[in-house]
Amino acid sequence: MALLAAATAAYTFVVGRIVDEATALNQSVDAVSNAKKYAYAILPILLGITALSGIANYLQRILSNSIALNAVGQMQKQMFKSAHDRDYASFSNEPTGNLISKFTSDVTVVSNALIRTMSNLVAALLTVILTIAAMLYQNWQLSLVMTVFLLAFWPIIAISQRMRGNAKDVQAHTGTITAELKESFTGARMIKAYGLESNENKRLGKSFEKRIRLFMKLVTNQARVDPILEILGGLAIAGVVIFGVYQVTNNTATAGSIGAVLTGLLILSPKLRALGTLNNVIQEGLASLTRIFDVIDEQPTITEAPDAIVLTDAKGHVEVKDANFLYADGTKALRGVSLEAKPGETIALVGPSGGGKSTIINLIPRLYDVSSGRVTIDGIDVRHISLSSLRGSMALVSQNVTLFNDTIATNIGFGNEGASRDTIIDAAKAADAHGFISQLPNGYDTVLGEDGAGLSGGQKQRLSIARAILRDAPILLLDEATSALDAESESKVQAALERLSKGRTTIVIAHRLSTVQKADRIYVLDKGEVVETGTHEELSKIPGGVYARFRELQN
Repeated sequence: MALLAAATAAYTFVVGRIVDEATALNQSVDAVSNAKKYAYAILPILLGITALSGIANYLQRILSNSIALNAVGQMQKQMFKSAHDRDYASFSNEPTGNLISKFTSDVTVVSNALIRTMSNLVAALLTVILTIAAMLYQNWQLSLVMTVFLLAFWPIIAISQRMRGNAKDVQAHTGTITAELKESFTGARMIKAYGLESNENKRLGKSFEKRIRLFMKLVTNQARVDPILEILGGLAIAGVVIFGVYQVTNNTATAGSIGAVLTGLLILSPKLRALGTLNNVIQEGLASLTRIFDVIDEQPTITEAPDAIVLTDAKGHVEVKDANFLYADGTKALRGVSLEAKPGETIALVGPSGGGKSTIINLIPRLYDVSSGRVTIDGIDVRHISLSSLRGSMALVSQNVTLFNDTIATNIGFGNEGASRDTIIDAAKAADAHGFISQLPNGYDTVLGEDGAGLSGGQKQRLSIARAILRDAPILLLDEATSALDAESESKVQAALERLSKGRTTIVIAHRLSTVQKADRIYVLDKGEVVETGTHEELSKIPGGVYARFRELQN
């Protein structure tokens, strides 16, 4: 960049010298001969400056882009790590589309700003500084006329402050649109079934129109910068011409020095205009950078204690003792809940929606922390156990199966990177999944579509069970694992779950009481409290009981 700036500034000396020599040649008797000698001397200089400028420009662009792209890459890695380190509640509170927008739209804006800043800002500033220095050296009085450019300083600062706010609004709304698009495309089946295409067009249309309005505010402020620089640039050139003519007529400056200063102005004008335009890009980048740093700087509240115990050879004795839990909005989800699952037992959590069942499941692996009370594994408070060993002692099978756009083998081996193909196949057989996998075109190497596209609900669930079998954890958490399945699929999945549960502490959430009849103990929750406890037979005999009422409704 320094070489490029120096080569550019050198043109002022070359032009000044050419003008002075041309003036001298016109006054010489042997003008033609002297002109040839001068041309032979000046051509290598011009070619050298041009070559130096070209090489320097090439190298600085490669290097500055490399630096900027690597910086953005590091930023994305930090964002992704911070995003996964954040509390589970944060994922629940922030729309996924908004978070994705920060990784895509905001990162793109910052990347462009960094590349343009690295490529243009430093090089342009160096060029401006060296060019001004060259102009002052050749004619300092005339060069001072350029100070008119400084008048642009204050209005551009005021415009910049407004632009940053505009840019932040634009990026925030881009996140909103991303979230709305995700909702609309994910719900395409329901939208078509209900004939709501026109409603969706109107809803998203309003968001698109709002984006246009926000962009126009930003563009309006951006557009004000160029006219300011254009007008002041014209005034500067006019001032140089008028004062230059005055100097020449009074013999206080040579024509070459006037030509050098004018050349400098011609060099400076696009550079200063580029800096003014670059300011727009920087303000947009700073606005996006704020949103990116919001992700990077977020501190999780679920943290590991400095003296955390590594849970080894867990027996699977789970206890929840007088647990209370409040969500961030003040909603009380649990009110003094106590329950126990001894090693190898199966306990079930049933009750109306909103009773606190899923909250208990989330407390055990510390996706949430109790507001008061305790959750223990083998008598140790989960807050005193290292997160990796705590969660490594558990396997989760939920109603909403998460499958990745990868091979079936990779999906089953998720969380067990060293698993061999034989152990993956054994897990699939135990989950009653080997049969349908073998019938797929590429068997275990079949690449699934997004979210397991092409598989039935029962097939997805059996892959999830195979994943849990392979994990071989002493504690098994089943969250409505069969609620969305048809009778045949439920039967197969239930058989696989029974095989999976053997020898493990199993905590089941279920609305279908047929899936919990064999549980060692059933806890009935209502409005965040345990209202009934017992076996299927015991609870069925309680007159007017919540469980008995549930059973009657399902018969």
